Amino acid sequence: MPERIDIAAASVEYRVWGAGTPRIVMLHDGLGSIAQWRDTPAELADRTGAAVLAFNRPGHGGSTPIPAGPWPTLWLHHQAHLLARLLRELEIADPFLVGHSDGGSISLIHAASGAPCQGIVALAPHSFVEPVCVDAISAMRAEPSRIVRSLDPYHVDAAAVFEAWSGVWVSDDFGRWDIRDRLAAIECPTLVVQGDDDDYATDDQLWSTVAAIGDAAKGVLLPGFGHLLHHQQVDVVVDLAAAAYAESLGRAG
Repeated sequence: MPERIDIAAASVEYRVWGAGTPRIVMLHDGLGSIAQWRDTPAELADRTGAAVLAFNRPGHGGSTPIPAGPWPTLWLHHQAHLLARLLRELEIADPFLVGHSDGGSISLIHAASGAPCQGIVALAPHSFVEPVCVDAISAMRAEPSRIVRSLDPYHVDAAAVFEAWSGVWVSDDFGRWDIRDRLAAIECPTLVVQGDDDDYATDDQLWSTVAAIGDAAKGVLLPGFGHLLHHQQVDVVVDLAAAAYAESLGRAG
């Protein structure tokens, strides 16, 4: 069962695999939760020997507050601040971050702020808004009932999460969101991974993100993979993350 920690006005669920202070922190996607990581945290803890923490951002799973309407344009930046608070409260000083989609973007924003970070694996992150992503989410909003039903087992209020997430993504203000100009501040080793069949991004999302980070970044384009990389082949994701974690330990040593 998840544990819970209060951070400012939020009550955040989290879970740890392995013993000791977590070294690896996992951030789910825009409609995700701890449970939707499936076996990834457990297998990553087993492969690396490091304790792994995953948490539900507010509105996801059983974390609160529940959103009312679309999130604000800078919600990813707000969540990066919450991540920093969570790490301080749990005394995780130098985390290795594994983030998927919006969780990958939050990881990049966190590291670009100058916060300590051992390394990052960003799985299908966004660093700017592409029309293909807006189009895909707009199509989801046209028929939301199926999406909400699929999310119901994972969230206290799946409809509210879907409206908050999809509403901001298709907004005009968020269409101008672009963090590439700040990513050069990332100094920790960063692996950016994307599938070549991602419905929410073109290959330019991957390579322009890597280029914006610079020498600290490497990119991997996985043939035949879509957006939910860890749902397709968890072993591939764990292999990449475990190797990146081991490499980051070598650099730190």
